[in-house]
Amino acid sequence: MSVFAGGLERFREFIGRARPPSPGTKPAELIYGVDDVPPPYIILLSGLQHVGLVTIFLIYPLLIVKEIGASMALSANILSLALISLGIATMLQGLPKGPIGTGFLCPANHTAVYLAPSLAAVKLGGLPLLFGMTIFAGIVECILSPVLRRIRPLIPPELSGLVIFFVGMTVVAIGFRYIAGIGSSESIGASNLIVAVITLGVTASLNVWAKGIARLFCALIGMVIGYLAAVATGILSTEQFRTIAELPLLALPSLSHLHWTMSVEMIPPFIIIAIAATLKTVGVITACQRINDASWVRPDMASLSRGVLADGMGTAAAGALGSVGLNTSTPCTGLAAATGMTSRVVGYAAGGILMLLGFLPMLTGVFVLMPRPVMGAALIFAACFILINGLQTITSRMFDARRTLVIGLALSTGFAAEIFPDMADRLPVVLKPIVGSSLVLGTLTALLLNLLFRLGQRQRVTMNVDPGSADALTKVKEFFDAHGRAWGARHDIMERVSFGVSQAVESIREIWEPRGPIRIEARFDEFNLDVQLSYLGDLIEFPERRPSDKEIIETEGGHRRLAGYMLRRNADRVAAARKGDESVVQFHFDH
Repeated sequence: MSVFAGGLERFREFIGRARPPSPGTKPAELIYGVDDVPPPYIILLSGLQHVGLVTIFLIYPLLIVKEIGASMALSANILSLALISLGIATMLQGLPKGPIGTGFLCPANHTAVYLAPSLAAVKLGGLPLLFGMTIFAGIVECILSPVLRRIRPLIPPELSGLVIFFVGMTVVAIGFRYIAGIGSSESIGASNLIVAVITLGVTASLNVWAKGIARLFCALIGMVIGYLAAVATGILSTEQFRTIAELPLLALPSLSHLHWTMSVEMIPPFIIIAIAATLKTVGVITACQRINDASWVRPDMASLSRGVLADGMGTAAAGALGSVGLNTSTPCTGLAAATGMTSRVVGYAAGGILMLLGFLPMLTGVFVLMPRPVMGAALIFAACFILINGLQTITSRMFDARRTLVIGLALSTGFAAEIFPDMADRLPVVLKPIVGSSLVLGTLTALLLNLLFRLGQRQRVTMNVDPGSADALTKVKEFFDAHGRAWGARHDIMERVSFGVSQAVESIREIWEPRGPIRIEARFDEFNLDVQLSYLGDLIEFPERRPSDKEIIETEGGHRRLAGYMLRRNADRVAAARKGDESVVQFHFDH
């Protein structure tokens, strides 16, 4: 029993993690869960909060219409259609039943994922090519949705983090270009820098030091202050506001500009962007699952497939309506977690409000007037959180030499695309959209290298442990640490595995007295990690009930049952059986 005197407290540390609450349990920190229906006024106010976050990212379609020099009327019309497409995508994602949607509060917003290829498309073929390729990207995402489980090993979580990081890098690069006036025909003076500093300073200050509504809407408040600063410095003139005043307050969006074309040159970058959007959607929906379930262990692949399908349909609808690509909203997911409000009914309210705004051209015209320094400051603020989120996702898995090279080389090629933007000009036309975008080039590099480095990677490994060896437990830890890195397994799961198997080896050595070595065999995939211990000796018993203190103290069998009970608590499933002369113990860990 002495073997457990020091290990008992260590086991207790793992018990809570190994045995979470029942599946589907609403976390205590949530005020309203996904199935709850709050009072109407709470639904409305919560919906408005999400709309406030979503409308910030109208900056991406706005960047594109400014690129082509669209008129105020056309720009406002495109933004109106963008709002309607956002409402449709948000509604689709909230559907609780059927083949489409996750049933979560998971609004959509426009994203930098589509920004670089969309800019390339409008430069090559104008708005018709942009709309056609956006529909194409949505269809590709829909095609990927039912095969997510099969291709998941090809798109591990660190690739999702890589995509998010490149999105942040693209955003911050565009932000600084807008503040510096790079690519603008207008003269840039000190007033631009002043407006940018004021906008970013107010936004960051509210985010760090303010509380409540001020912090929740720090970006919107910062943009409003930026507008006022732009008026005060003369960047915005009264003539521009008169142009907005001429727009109708209520009107049906025009579809007269709608035409759709395709280009072979743009197919590769938009396929890669569709994959990138899929990876980002998987990450956001996984976060929704984790937020809404206190017992969450691993992603629900059926929910992910339905969510990716809804996201693809939303993007296809955006292209059909004459807007740009969209994606599930990371900021809105964070807002839901921060406020404890995850009711899907709020998603319906947010979707309805977004669609209503699509019929109010005068309000959308305000976004068209957004000054470049205000845009740049808002982009840089958002990029800070996107970059850190990407880095955290990348480092959530264990790394070996293969994964280090995949991520390192992908980052290197992405940085090269940003540092040397003229590099693409020397290449064939078909390669320009790929090499000209850090997101596209970096993601493609990571996908190809991940596929290449999977060759020769073993998912089934074995080792023999001499129970009498003084360093037996050290070898077990090193064994699982090395292979956990090769598999890219989660840190917390490998910690449980290493600890549980070490305790099992120690227990077998001290209590069941094996004759000869203990053979350890481990099998891994993205969903499961199974460990089997084989040895010559008595079979371990795994009781479901803890033996009484009296039984433990007075009987040898009580010691053994306590050991088996404690080992059982660390794994998700356990089993023991005799195979010939050997005793075989199996531990299963959900990954």
